Amino acid sequence: MSQAYIDFAFVKENASFERVLEHYNLPMRGSGMQRSIACPFHPDKRPSCRVELDKKIWHCFACEASGNILEFVARMEGDADDLRAAALKLADICHIAPAAARGKPAAKGGQAAQHSRKGAERPKPQAEAQTASPAPPAASEAPINPPLTFELRLDATHPYLAERGVSAETITIFGLGYCSRGVMAGRVCIPIHNALGELVAYAGRWPGELPDGVERYLLPKRFEKSRVLFNLHRVDQLENLVLVEGYWSAFRLHALGVPVAALMGSSVSDEQLALLRQRGTRSLTVLWDGDDAGHKARERALPALANAFFVHAPLLPDGDKPDTLGEAELRKLVDLR
Repeated sequence: MSQAYIDFAFVKENASFERVLEHYNLPMRGSGMQRSIACPFHPDKRPSCRVELDKKIWHCFACEASGNILEFVARMEGDADDLRAAALKLADICHIAPAAARGKPAAKGGQAAQHSRKGAERPKPQAEAQTASPAPPAASEAPINPPLTFELRLDATHPYLAERGVSAETITIFGLGYCSRGVMAGRVCIPIHNALGELVAYAGRWPGELPDGVERYLLPKRFEKSRVLFNLHRVDQLENLVLVEGYWSAFRLHALGVPVAALMGSSVSDEQLALLRQRGTRSLTVLWDGDDAGHKARERALPALANAFFVHAPLLPDGDKPDTLGEAELRKLVDLR
């Protein structure tokens, strides 16, 4: 027995996200077209999932689950891959027809235009719409690095932090700790703030030896690190600044009272240069890691940096990083006078 044709695009277009949330007893917070709900796909004590009612898309900033209204229903019904069943469920929730039967004029809720049977252009086969997965929302539909609506619960006593030489005071200042649940489970997490001091992401560092197939660092999929300078919001004096690659170098220098920001990588973006100019930076001491990748990145970045700032770019000893150098040697390298 053949299955009835489903027009997925029609179902999504005519469905109501508000009705879907009501059906699953998920209270909304906020007003307007962007609302927040407690994410139903992970234990969520705070409303970390954003729903855009007009665009009919959703994204959880804690577990990184996201999609459109159809994919939301599929997950809620327990089978994220069965979009056909989800479309039928969505149509039922919103009291709309899934589509006209094959071979009949389209009847999108009784509002479709009538087509002449003579001289009309033959429509494309409808079977394509039956099997195609809904297209994901374009990246441009979501704001870049929006502030998080939640904070992770972290264990600040994890031994890895002490092994890296991070003091209790630094742990407290930066809000570091081990995460035991969610996407960042099993990692030491580092809160990342934008220039205004708003929490926009967490970086997760795997402590100790890496299992096969596991990345050392994990960042949220939609987070754009090139738009942020780590620790910039904590720097009071920005005229003279030290620029480093990574988090641990920033921890070390900040603890020594040195104004420092980190790229969270080895390349410098135009957006990061603009952040420094906007904050009044005039001179930079750049300390790339003393390895082959750091040396190459230093050479690539220096022309752009020198066009905008007075730059001091000492070479670190081979194999060293700012967080592994002795304090006397490190202070000598970052003397900004």
